[in-house]
Amino acid sequence: MNGPEPGQAVAFSDDNSEDAAQALFRRIVACAQDGIVVQDMEARIEWINPACERLYGWTLDQMRGRKPQEFILPPETRPSDTEIAAFRYDAQSALFGRYQLSRNIRRDGSTFWNQQSFALLDLGAAGQKVVITCRDVTDQVSTEQVLRQAQVDLRHAAHHDDLTGLANRKKLAEHLAAAPVRAAMAQGALGVLVIDIDKFKEINDSLGHGAGDRTLAHVAGVLARVAGPRDLACRTGGDEFLLVCDVPEGGEGLQARAAAVLRALEPPFHWRDQTVRIGASIGACLASGPATTGEKMIQHADAALYAAKARGRGRVVHFSPDLGEALRARQTLARDLREAVACNQFEIYLQPQLCLDSGRICGCEALIRWHHPRRGMLAPAAFLEAADGLGLLAEIDYLSMTMALDALLALTEAGFGHLSMSINVSASILADSNYPGLLDWALQSRGLHPDQICVEVLETTILDGSGADVVSAVARLKRLGVRVALDDFGTGYAGLAHMASFEVDAIKLDRSMIARLDHDPRNRVIVRAIIRLCRLLDMSVVAEGVETAGQLTILRRAKCPLIQGFGLARPMPLDALIDWLAANDPLPATAPFGVALGAPGEDDAPRFIGHAR
Repeated sequence: MNGPEPGQAVAFSDDNSEDAAQALFRRIVACAQDGIVVQDMEARIEWINPACERLYGWTLDQMRGRKPQEFILPPETRPSDTEIAAFRYDAQSALFGRYQLSRNIRRDGSTFWNQQSFALLDLGAAGQKVVITCRDVTDQVSTEQVLRQAQVDLRHAAHHDDLTGLANRKKLAEHLAAAPVRAAMAQGALGVLVIDIDKFKEINDSLGHGAGDRTLAHVAGVLARVAGPRDLACRTGGDEFLLVCDVPEGGEGLQARAAAVLRALEPPFHWRDQTVRIGASIGACLASGPATTGEKMIQHADAALYAAKARGRGRVVHFSPDLGEALRARQTLARDLREAVACNQFEIYLQPQLCLDSGRICGCEALIRWHHPRRGMLAPAAFLEAADGLGLLAEIDYLSMTMALDALLALTEAGFGHLSMSINVSASILADSNYPGLLDWALQSRGLHPDQICVEVLETTILDGSGADVVSAVARLKRLGVRVALDDFGTGYAGLAHMASFEVDAIKLDRSMIARLDHDPRNRVIVRAIIRLCRLLDMSVVAEGVETAGQLTILRRAKCPLIQGFGLARPMPLDALIDWLAANDPLPATAPFGVALGAPGEDDAPRFIGHAR
């Protein structure tokens, strides 16, 4: 590489043209005493100056196109070939703007201490480059300095998130315990924002985990720019971030900071050839006085975040006493749920299903109930969402499966061996590759047959971004020999597409569709068309939520195979079901199509079997 030798004077020109300026810049860089390296974002070397050639003993031609980790790191600290190939710079990394001391190796095998600085150069349409300056500081580095640098690096690593460079939980705890921060809390001049990326799972599932990591780094960069000089930005786990805000102006300042975060996240960013748009939900909490603690503020901000997501996402919600009551209720529910799983406080209720052709009860659906020691019998809507958030849903599913199979065995022994059992499963249990094997073992140990079981998969489970996993899970269950039904059909607004994508044996028309049969002509046309289509596809249909004689008449004329609902019978315990079956299976032969149609009851919940409720 041509350039002046060390100590050689550089002649400056009076020519102010752009070409002259570029030539001058090249000469200045060429005669610099520090090594200069230019890399692309994949860490491949594009250019080095003469000082860098002298420092490492390699020429530009020998280094161009290679990654420095391949040859400048001693063998004992060199990453694997796979790690080197996968490495690329993250524009949001905390590496930029910092000095780093590392031990490097020259071409002749000698080692030296290299003090490096990293800078990001944005060339617009030409992309981004990384510029590194290098200096041999071996003579200036003592053993004490090396150890001190190592301690600094280790401390930074222990207090910061590897991916984003933001503070981690350990750093957060230290920050909140610091005297100035505690003083700001006591004065009501400190706020906490808990920030959750909306629909982050969809980005991971649709674009891959590389895009997910890039999203997290993008959010980290936004928080770093929005944060005030005495704020602390943290990544607390997954797609959740936290900003501790120094806000002498109180609530107005905290609201302004939260609004600034949402505004800064509005513009999309690019991931390879994809445009990625994200949003966020924010829970905010302002310190309320001397009794405030950092832990309590984070809990309150979490409660506000929960409310923000429940109200439609993409918004800021500030903590209030009402949210505090809701938080305490959720905490109590979480504690009780863990105890309920440990002590098996759950029961199975069974709701019959009627075959309209034969007038016989052909099966039942197992519905879980929680026998709460203080609140009494609770329906699934009161606890399943909380169980999902606590990671307890799969355990509850397995308990439900065991109780349902025990009930089916008891029904068989009571003389109702022709009945099938429908079991509801969540996405959590479908994701468990062991589930089909455990179900098979549970059936065999009770002498039951797989074709007596129908596994019901919620249509909304398919829409959560894990469709491919559901397809695989359904295929495994089909190989086992059990039937699979698509539950709550019609709530996902893509039901017909799912009928083509999943090899299901039946669909269950959601009760919201059945409820409109009496008064919505368009809905009647849709229901009839679905039943007709399923008949052509050799699929069964179960209409759930049937309550009125009018609904029953419409479904019977549409040749719907199966119904269930309060009009037939409410869910009931096993012993009650056995008694009910003894009285109602088969239904009275004199009734049209096996169903005794009657006038609506005075409780405005019409019924067509007088004693079924």
